[in-house]
Amino acid sequence: MELLLIRHGEATAVGNDGVMSDHDRDLTEAGVGKIRRAARAIDRMEVRLNAIISSPYPRAEHTARIICDGLTHKPVLRCSESLAPGNSVTEALAELRQNGELRALAICGHEPTLSMLANRLLGNRNRPVLIFHTGSVAYLQLDLSPKSAAGTLHWFLDSRQLDMIGQAS
Repeated sequence: MELLLIRHGEATAVGNDGVMSDHDRDLTEAGVGKIRRAARAIDRMEVRLNAIISSPYPRAEHTARIICDGLTHKPVLRCSESLAPGNSVTEALAELRQNGELRALAICGHEPTLSMLANRLLGNRNRPVLIFHTGSVAYLQLDLSPKSAAGTLHWFLDSRQLDMIGQAS
């Protein structure tokens, strides 16, 4: 399976613009722009996704929707509580296994779950291998067997790098 791990874009802070809780945070205007360029970059790299599964939190769902809309080949988009903040890597892995028949899948979520999931898939449980800043994307080739999940990192890009690729003519 091809797997994209996507951290949501820049979001409004609690206390700003009427945002009262972490759950209600949505993307800032700048965050929307960066994610649009990230979608263009992903499309230019010819990543063809079957599905995007997102955390149900607005900032992640909005990010996933922008990515989906920006791709030439439109994947199925859905939300899963298993990717909400505070849930375990075990729950995220279970979500991957439930979708193991797909050729290419993206997960859009939050820190620290994305870093911990990447670490587990890349075989390093002791310290972070990848740190996902807002708008970062990792592309892994994943082998999901019934008893294990192992991945190989193909690339990891932060929002600035995706911006450059997305803006290129």
